[in-house]
This record gives sequence, C-alpha cells and structure tokens, in this order.
Amino acid sequence: MNIIKYGGSRLSPNEDSYDDDFVNSLIFLIEKYQEQKFMIIIGGGSLCRKRQREALKENPELSAEDKDWVGIRTTWENAAYVIKKFQETKLKVCPEVIKDPTIKTEGYNVYFAGGYKPGNSTDFVTMSLAKTYGADKVIKISDFKVVKNISPLILKDLSKEERDEELKKAEDLKKVSWQKMQDLVGTEWVPGLNTPLDPLAAKLGVENPGISLYICQETELEKVFSDSDDFVGTVVSG
Repeated sequence: MNIIKYGGSRLSPNEDSYDDDFVNSLIFLIEKYQEQKFMIIIGGGSLCRKRQREALKENPELSAEDKDWVGIRTTWENAAYVIKKFQETKLKVCPEVIKDPTIKTEGYNVYFAGGYKPGNSTDFVTMSLAKTYGADKVIKISDFKVVKNISPLILKDLSKEERDEELKKAEDLKKVSWQKMQDLVGTEWVPGLNTPLDPLAAKLGVENPGISLYICQETELEKVFSDSDDFVGTVVSG
C-alpha cells in the first residue's frame, strides 16, 4: 500500500473553496496505478484556520484540546469531500473517512484518512496507518526538495534571509536512518516549529524501522511508485 500525506493547503489553498484541479490530478494518478492500493491523508489547510477562528469567535475561552478537535473535524470534512469526487470514478474507494489509524479497514483499493485525536499531528496518523496496514512505504509531500542536516531549532528565530542562508550551507540528507531523523527533529513537539517530520511520528519510525518514509515534492510521486533511481528527495529507513 502507498500511504501519502499531503498538507491541507494542497486541497484548500484558500478558506472558501477546494482546488478541484488537485483532486482531478490525484484521481488521474491513482487511476494510472490502480493495481496498487492507496491511503491518502490530507491536513486541514486554510479551511481549518477558518473553522478555528469561527470557533474562537463563538467561544473565546476555547481550550487547546477543543481547538484541536476543530482541526481534526476539518480534516474529516476535507477527506469526505475528496471521497465524494472519487466515488464518481470506477475506483474502489472506501466510502467512510478513516478516523482511527489503529483499526484496519479492508475491501477497498483507495482510502482517505484524517486526524485522530488531540495531541497527534497528521504526520503521526500517517505513520500509525503504516504500522496498522503493514505498509512499508510512506510518502510525505513537501514543498522542499530534500531534508537538510540542520536542527529546526537553529532556524526557528532567524529571518527568512538568514534561514535561507543556513539551509543553503547545510548538507543534503538523501538517505537517513530513523534515529538520525529523531535526533534532527527532537522528541517533543514545539508549537510553531517547522520540522521535516513531527517528533512523535519520528519516534514511531524508530520503533518500526521496516517502514521507509519518502519526503519529497509532488513531482517525485511516480518515481516512488516505480522505484526509480532518479528519485529526488529524502528516504528515511532502518
């Protein structure tokens, strides 16, 4: 099974609409490789931020946990929208959003999952799904080409120009162990910190070294499916 995690902004780049061109490109891609199975996880995107703003307006005392639930429900809303579009095709798509990554659902070729519970990012959900479904290949779509050998904590308070300069100097990590990834991102979630992978998801990788994670741009997807030697990105394994 190919487990693919997209950021929510890929589906909802703005607060008031979905990008159907993205959905159609995803349908085209999966139809091309329909002999394989797919699990797609999509984050909350701009719609999530809108829903959270609305919830805070209704209740300024909204707890962090309740705010998380708003985000989780938004990922379910996003997944349900894409499922509806996929049901217009001949693909064998699961009609329900996968909401619990620890429970295995069978009988379909295409599945869509969302958030799980407060305190767990969709990165963690993605790795949990790989463990549950016995998948050995996970793909995280990124806006950068390759992971750099530099701690996100070092970049946290830098200006954009300073950050770009540090990233330019840092070594490319094309192949890296799960332990190295854990060392890079740390063991605790830091709010507002942009990391290649959620620390809790990295920990799950350390505990399940048989899972290989491909972090790459969307243009590299088919190279992962076909195990191409031309793949550009970072592979985390072992």
